Amino acid sequence: MTAIKTRLKNVLEITVGSVLIKQMHFKFERTVHYFRNQQYKKKNPSFIIPHDRWLFETFQLNYQQYFEDGKLAAKEILNWTQDFLPKEMPTILDWGCGTGRIVQHLHSFDHYLLLYGADINHEIISWNHQNIKGVHFSLISLITPTDYPDNYFDLIYGISVFTHTPSNQQKDWINEMNRIIKPSGILMVSTMGAYFNQQLFTQELKQLAEHGIFEKEFKDKGITAPGNRNYSVYETAAFFEKMITEHFNIIHFYEGSSYPEKFGGQDLWILQKK
Repeated sequence: MTAIKTRLKNVLEITVGSVLIKQMHFKFERTVHYFRNQQYKKKNPSFIIPHDRWLFETFQLNYQQYFEDGKLAAKEILNWTQDFLPKEMPTILDWGCGTGRIVQHLHSFDHYLLLYGADINHEIISWNHQNIKGVHFSLISLITPTDYPDNYFDLIYGISVFTHTPSNQQKDWINEMNRIIKPSGILMVSTMGAYFNQQLFTQELKQLAEHGIFEKEFKDKGITAPGNRNYSVYETAAFFEKMITEHFNIIHFYEGSSYPEKFGGQDLWILQKK
């Protein structure tokens, strides 16, 4: 059923236009979750909830799931990496933090963390500054480098970031991660692997097999939009492994088809700087 829905969506985007489909999808999601979201707000009046449009762009329009999944992801990230982090005040960066869905919960599990968040959306970063305490937020560009110093972070995680990063920039970002992570520090990222091949047409699968990476670009008002949900990047595990091997060793690799519960079917990589 998922494959049929995805292919129907692809056809509609080609024939009707991705901007219109995106608007329809947003309105549908807001309607479906409206009453449940209002009830959740009443039960949790102290919770600060980002704009619906931002939730739609970066996660999904379900307030309860936004908070509960974010907290669970924060707990799991620390559980999966704590054996490789220093015992005293590790420095952690949420690369592509969006509205802080994950990073805002990390202090719930360890008060002694030095936390950073980075994103390309200046409005979201401004909102984060005003509404999420205990995290240093920074605006970054789609392209490297960042302003962070060399060998600074003990852990960088980027969940569903490479899934929207153009192929010609991915190696640059691996190099940048290598620059700003401490020796033996940890990089944890996800990629869109074989679990999502059902979303591609036959010709697209051929390109993925030939090059190891395939970018599915939808037009947003006539402009290609890397970094958002209109721009999806699929890559094979072999392609990504080859790209990281110069700077990182693989501690754990969870292939999304075998471990769909990890991050919704995305391939999950836990890497250590050489």
